[in-house]
Amino acid sequence: MPVRLRGHHFLCILTYRGYGYTPDFVANMTGIVADIGRGRPIRLIEGPDEICGGLTAEDRRACNHDCARAETLELDRLAVTEVGDLLGTDFSGLIEIDREAVSRLRVAFAARSIRSACRRCPWSEFCTEIAAEGFAETKLFPPDA
Repeated sequence: MPVRLRGHHFLCILTYRGYGYTPDFVANMTGIVADIGRGRPIRLIEGPDEICGGLTAEDRRACNHDCARAETLELDRLAVTEVGDLLGTDFSGLIEIDREAVSRLRVAFAARSIRSACRRCPWSEFCTEIAAEGFAETKLFPPDA
């Protein structure tokens, strides 16, 4: 069964180090990223995904984010378009991410060519720092491993 992931969360997995809004959020996100790293395929969807589904009421307040708002859906579309153009896919099927694809995505992420969806994210500066540090200590195919 694939991981159901919305477009802008696809970008989040590139810089994820194990931090988040609450311990419950971190546990859920860490499990999802580990599954992807073990080869579980991804299906990009519109709207709330497995990350959103793991949010508690406390997480929702902390992230101040409406998963189904039109603006959030537009950020998802931007991410899917930019990443799809980079990887040469329309994401109509299942996506299997490997170390090489993550490396290509991270180069583009660091160059800010696939970050339109990050424009209002409260984590954007943190992710910029992670990119500047060479994505060290990230959970999905860490470059230092």
